[in-house]
Amino acid sequence: MIRRQGLTGIATLLLAVFAGGVRAQELELKEADIHKLIPLLRAEAAGMSAGQAYVERQEAARTGFSGDPLEFFSGRAKVSLPQGARYVAGCSRAASAGGPVAIFTFGWGIDCYARAFRDWARTQKRGPDEKSQELKIPQECHPERERTKKFLDGVQSGLEKSGCTVYSAGDTSRDLISRDENFELALYAHNIYDRANPLDTHPLFLRIQNEAAREAAFAACSDMPSGPILVIRPGNRFFEKEPLGALDIALRKAGLSEKDYQALKEALLLARMDTQPEWFQAAEAAAGNDPAALRALSIRRGNANLYHKLAAELGPLLDALVPRQ
Repeated sequence: MIRRQGLTGIATLLLAVFAGGVRAQELELKEADIHKLIPLLRAEAAGMSAGQAYVERQEAARTGFSGDPLEFFSGRAKVSLPQGARYVAGCSRAASAGGPVAIFTFGWGIDCYARAFRDWARTQKRGPDEKSQELKIPQECHPERERTKKFLDGVQSGLEKSGCTVYSAGDTSRDLISRDENFELALYAHNIYDRANPLDTHPLFLRIQNEAAREAAFAACSDMPSGPILVIRPGNRFFEKEPLGALDIALRKAGLSEKDYQALKEALLLARMDTQPEWFQAAEAAAGNDPAALRALSIRRGNANLYHKLAAELGPLLDALVPRQ
């Protein structure tokens, strides 16, 4: 029973790794192939390790961040700020209980158009027919809205000149990514962290689970100008320490396509399996007298011998990618 369970585990692993099992059985490895594979295996293993570390650093920042978020950001990469942006340390620290976020004000109050929309969204009640109350914005508020929009256009333009790229833009918010992808930046027409905003979309309510921490953040972020703000958060690459594209670089250097690399790696993994007598004996029994299967077994035996010769170097690399069961 133990042996059968072992073979079942090996077979399951092999099927998971080799979508193209026939190709792996028929590809004859050369020692030159192995020496070409070694830096690629090392790069892939390093990429997997870097990816795991990235996730761990991201989760640690989300659940256990403390300190000043702007200092945290500045220690990783340069933060480019638009003219007139003033850092709000108290709100930023309090809001970072749900993960680091740096918040900046421009000293403006909320315009009457945004205020009317904000208050309507917070206080609206549905009638008996499930329709929301009508939003009524005084005509004199429209010029204020245009001034705010023009201001946001100017700030956005300045950020683009500093290398940021806009990936979403509207009248009330603009989302950008820095050139190095270390930071995401968001421009808002009014202070979305203010207590006066509706709770169902409030970032503090959504990001911070602890009630005391959330109340402290509400207090800190409501005691600042209610007009346009800039918010900086970690971007796609912020938590990287090493580039995640190391394998692509190694492939180009080796002159191999990803498809060729996968084929060689599959054959090598199968060769490692075939160094286990019970696995190769099972393959021999399955082959019977079939000529094609016997030719494939001959190739696999040669690959297994080659793997055995270089196992001391190859074993740890393969273990990092597909651990033995």
